[in-house]
Amino acid sequence: MIGKIIKLTGGFYYILAEGQVYETRARGNFRHTKVDPIVGDNVEFKFEEKTLGYIEKVYPRKNMLTRPKVANVDMALVVVPVMDPKYNLVTIDKTIIQAEHQDIDVTILINKCDLDREVSEELSRLYKNSGFKTFMISFKDDSIEHLRNYIRGKTVALCGVSGAGKSTITSKILDRDVEVGKVSDKTRRGKHTTRHTEILFKDDIYIFDTPGFSSLSLNIDRDELKNYFREFQKYSTCKFNNCNHIKEPKCGVKEAVEAGKIEKERYDNYLYIYEELKSKGDY
Repeated sequence: MIGKIIKLTGGFYYILAEGQVYETRARGNFRHTKVDPIVGDNVEFKFEEKTLGYIEKVYPRKNMLTRPKVANVDMALVVVPVMDPKYNLVTIDKTIIQAEHQDIDVTILINKCDLDREVSEELSRLYKNSGFKTFMISFKDDSIEHLRNYIRGKTVALCGVSGAGKSTITSKILDRDVEVGKVSDKTRRGKHTTRHTEILFKDDIYIFDTPGFSSLSLNIDRDELKNYFREFQKYSTCKFNNCNHIKEPKCGVKEAVEAGKIEKERYDNYLYIYEELKSKGDY
């Protein structure tokens, strides 16, 4: 049979095939390959009544994220909390870079926007001006309904730090209860609520419910970084073909930043992440 892994927990893989979910294990020979089955994989498996099924083949992936570790994603929804916990623009941009490195379309969700409308509008403006589809999300209006219609027919991954509101968004979109965590009173940071990765679905919407994170490390070459800031492409009319848009003379990107055509916050994050990659060494 052929199906999709929708849940992985305790070494068991749960596969959706022909409208039914099957509990399986992976064959031992997967230990000798570089491919470990993960949630989102399309697989071939054997299953007989009253026996545990076994995965025998993992089909090629069109893409894969590492945080969260999922495969075959149509769209990454990057959740930006206005507060509780307070957003970190560097972490947000790293999350975007990770998705774009895998050729995954990115949409930005400004969550909890009713807590600070001014900050929400500024964040929305920042990412819209940088070329991203952006939603401002509040559970006090019909914004979730607009988002639900936008992602119909897609398999999407909600990406963001713990406490950003991913499980709450999933609950509202799918109209079902998903365990929701609280923000620590002491640290004002989110607690890890989701402990395993799972695809939750209803009708034609599929959502990866994934553990959050507090930090994110990138495994890309520093000289590739510029390729994942999409707004740079329009202004890369630089003197040098291999310009990294940092200290080089006659750089179109730096000129665009100075002219206000590229958001300075995004460019500053680019410089910060570039230096971080440089200090770790190329991959």
